[in-house]
Amino acid sequence: MNNPMKTAYSILLCFFLFSLLASPPAIAQPADTIMQNWHRQDRKEPTKDEVLLKVKVLNAHSRLVPNLDLWVVHSKTGRAWYGRTDENGEVYFLLPRGEDFRIDAADERDLRSFRTINDKFVKSVISVEYIPREFTEEQRNDTVFQKVSPAQAPTRSRVLTLLQVLDFDEKPLAGEELFFRMKESGLVYAAMTDESGRAALMLPKGDSVSLSTRFVAGLSDFFLRPSDYNEKLTLTYHTIGTKAILAREAERARQLAIRDSLYRLERMRDSLVFLRDSLRLLSGKGDFLHMLGFGLSPETVKRQIAERAAHEKDMLAKDGRYFEKAGDEIKAALYRKRDEWSNKVIVTDLTGSMYPYMDQILLWHALALIPGEQNRYIFFNDGDMQPESDKKIGAAGGIYLTEKMDMDNLLATMRTTMEAGYGGADPENDLEALLEGVRLMGEMDELILIADNYSDVRDIELLSHLKAPVRIVLAGAEEGVNEDYLEIAYRTGGSIHTLSEDISELSNLADGEAITIGAYRYLVNKGKFLQMQE
Repeated sequence: MNNPMKTAYSILLCFFLFSLLASPPAIAQPADTIMQNWHRQDRKEPTKDEVLLKVKVLNAHSRLVPNLDLWVVHSKTGRAWYGRTDENGEVYFLLPRGEDFRIDAADERDLRSFRTINDKFVKSVISVEYIPREFTEEQRNDTVFQKVSPAQAPTRSRVLTLLQVLDFDEKPLAGEELFFRMKESGLVYAAMTDESGRAALMLPKGDSVSLSTRFVAGLSDFFLRPSDYNEKLTLTYHTIGTKAILAREAERARQLAIRDSLYRLERMRDSLVFLRDSLRLLSGKGDFLHMLGFGLSPETVKRQIAERAAHEKDMLAKDGRYFEKAGDEIKAALYRKRDEWSNKVIVTDLTGSMYPYMDQILLWHALALIPGEQNRYIFFNDGDMQPESDKKIGAAGGIYLTEKMDMDNLLATMRTTMEAGYGGADPENDLEALLEGVRLMGEMDELILIADNYSDVRDIELLSHLKAPVRIVLAGAEEGVNEDYLEIAYRTGGSIHTLSEDISELSNLADGEAITIGAYRYLVNKGKFLQMQE
C-alpha cells in the first residue's frame, strides 16, 4: 500500500519542477531567504518592529502582472523575503522598519530601491514596473545569440535595439551579420537581418558598444547609458553588403585564375620550343631574369638591359607617352611621377604572377632618368616556400632587400627572391613588406608599392600600423582596381597609379561617396571600397 506522505511529496515535487520549466529563468535566489508570500486573504498586520509592505506590480501598459516571483532584499545583509504576486498583481511582506531594501523580480534585478518607514504599526504601499521577458539568449564562448519576440518591450536593464541595414541604393540587406561588441563585458551580441534588412536585440545598459559587420569593423560606436527608464533605440545603417563583397572577391579570383592559366600556358608553350626561346633571350627582347636561368652570364644580361634601356631613351625623346602606348604600367607611372619621386623605397611583389613585369623594374633602374635618384628595393614572395597554414600574419617572411644600389645586386636579389618562393600564392603579404620599407625610409623618401592588382592582401589587418603614405603602382588593372589597394591608399593618405591615371584624392572621400577610375566606379564605406555594377 502506498505511503500517503510519500505520494503527496512526489506530487509536490512534480508541481515544483513543472513551475520551473514553465517560468522564465530566475535570478539567483539569496541563500538566506524568508518565505512569506502573503496576500489580501491572509490579513496580515504591521507590528511595532515590522512594517507591512504591499508591493503592486504593473507592466509598461499599467496592467497587473500576476504570478511573478519577487524578492525583497536587505541592502546591508543580503537577507531576502520571498513572495509571488496574486491575480491582483500584489504581494505583502513584513519587513524590519527603518532599513534599506531593493526588489528583485523573476529575471531582473533591482526593480526598485526603497527604505521602510521607521515607525510602529505602519502600512506602506509600493508600485513597481516589470516588463515581461519575451526574448531568449544563448551564450557560446564570448558571443551571445538572441531570439527577440516582435512583442518585446524594453526593460529596466536592457535597451530594445531595432536596426535597419541598407545598401547605398537604399535597398535592404538581407542576411547581413551584425556584431555588437560590449567594451566592459567583452561580450559580442550577434544578430542577422531578415528579408527586410531588419534585426532586433536586447542590449544591456551601462556599456559602450561597437557595431561591426563581417567585413566592416567599427561601423558605429555608441554608449547605452544606465537608467531606470525603459528605452528603445532605432538605428539605420548604410553599408557595403557582405554578399556584394564576396561576389567581387569571387570575380577577382576568377579573373586571376584565367590570367595565370594563360601565363602558365604561354610559358609551357615557349619551353617546348627551346630554340625559339634561346634566340629570343639572346636577342635581348626580354625576360632578363630568365636569361640567367638559361645560363647567360650576368655581364651578358646587363649588356642586354643596357642596350634595351638605350633604345627606350631614344623612344622617350620622341614621345613622352611611349611607356603608356607600349602598355608598360610600372615604367609609365614611375616616369609620370619622376619629378616628385626622386628618392624612393620601392617594395615589389615578386610572386609568379608578377614575373612578366620584372623587366620593367630592371629597365627603370637602368634608364637612370633622374639625376641623383636614390632607389632602395625590397622584394617579397609571400613567405618563401612555407605551406599556407604555417604563414603567420606579420611574420610570413620571404622579404629580401638590396644592399647596394647597382645592377649586379638588383639582379641577384630579384633572382634570390624568385627562387626562394613558390611564386603563385594568392593573397600576398604586402603589409609586412611595406612595414619593412618604412624602416628603411629617409625623411624625403616616398614609399612605393608595385603590386599585382589581381592578388588580394593577406595581412590587411596590419594596415593600422602603417604610418606613411603609400604610392601604389598596379600591374594588370585593365579590369578595375583591387579594393584592397584602394583601402591602403585611402587610409594612409597615399595614391593609386595605373597605366594612364594617377589617383591622389582618395583620402578626401566621405562615407558613401564614389570615385571613378578608368571605366569603373568605386564606393567607400568606413574605409572599405566596392566596385559598383553599372
